[in-house]
Amino acid sequence: MSSAPIPPTMKALFQETKNGPLVLKEVSTPEPGPGSVVVKILANLLQHQTPGILAGEAGFTYPVPMTPGGRAVGRVAAIGPDTTSLPIGQLVLLEPFIRARDDPDTWIFWGAMEGASEGSKKLFAENWRYATFSEYAKAPLEVTWALNENRLCKELGYTIPELVQLSVDVVAYSGLKGIGLTAGERIIVTPATGIFSGAAVGVAVAMGATVLATGRNERALERLVSAHPQLVSRITRTNDVDTDIKALQQYGPVDAVLEMTPTGAEGSTHVRAAFGALKQYGRVCIMGFGGGAMKHVEISMMELVYKSITVHGHAMYWGQDVKEIIKMAEAGVLKLGKQRGHDAVTEFGLGDFEKGFDWVGANHELGQIAVLVP
Repeated sequence: MSSAPIPPTMKALFQETKNGPLVLKEVSTPEPGPGSVVVKILANLLQHQTPGILAGEAGFTYPVPMTPGGRAVGRVAAIGPDTTSLPIGQLVLLEPFIRARDDPDTWIFWGAMEGASEGSKKLFAENWRYATFSEYAKAPLEVTWALNENRLCKELGYTIPELVQLSVDVVAYSGLKGIGLTAGERIIVTPATGIFSGAAVGVAVAMGATVLATGRNERALERLVSAHPQLVSRITRTNDVDTDIKALQQYGPVDAVLEMTPTGAEGSTHVRAAFGALKQYGRVCIMGFGGGAMKHVEISMMELVYKSITVHGHAMYWGQDVKEIIKMAEAGVLKLGKQRGHDAVTEFGLGDFEKGFDWVGANHELGQIAVLVP
């Protein structure tokens, strides 16, 4: 597919001072180099956590100036000298988890966090401090993934903004792989009504599992059940551990648990109940932030031992996981957008980023997605 010539300048959002406001500026369009491509950005995922990150409230550090973003869909506009499989015009998914090429244990969140090591800080500051809240972005090949546009958009009917969901789905997919979830198993997702935790339900169903979705948001839980009838059961939490264990066990033996508690959690009874509901040799994947009420959670050691429960901590994902989640969507087994019970994606222009952040601040439960469209 051909592409229009790249303009010499572009518009981009910058944070120029620490914890300062975002500023829309016109700057030189980036050029590709070895190991990179330039992508024309079509849709950026807007996340309600971003304003807190930019204000320094999340504990993430990074140098300024900086352009946020990182989860986006776009088209390859220019390629570097070593690009071999991404032609000009190729539709691509961009995701933010960049690992150093010479040390996979060194990583950054593109557009959000420089990491804790000297190597990760160098990787961010000297290479990838400008992410995707812009008309064009220079992206590392390692986080640029080809999408089958004909299959996804024409045959399956997805819009470009709906495809951004894949950059969220891969997080849960990697965690579910980490505990070896297999078709036919029953898994608890707790909680299950946020952007990331709710995504885990759709991914687990696509992997062939049945899901017990827990939470207190009845509307979001009902959305999950309606989107996946006979495969998802909702469990409204009471915060009484014994009561919740019985509710979780009413559908039969529970094989696994995926815990994705966000920051600001008001309690930990949902995790204790999930552990208590597991059958013999059950597995648990811990992916939540572990802050606030979740900083220290009491789990019965005796129960872990006598039930031979495996507990697996898991952060983010690997490149192979991204390939596989894209294949699942292209195969049609992983549903996106309205086919997964989501609302139509709400769009905002670069100049309306503040309105976009206000919108996601008020609408960030399962099924509510907004994108920034340059």
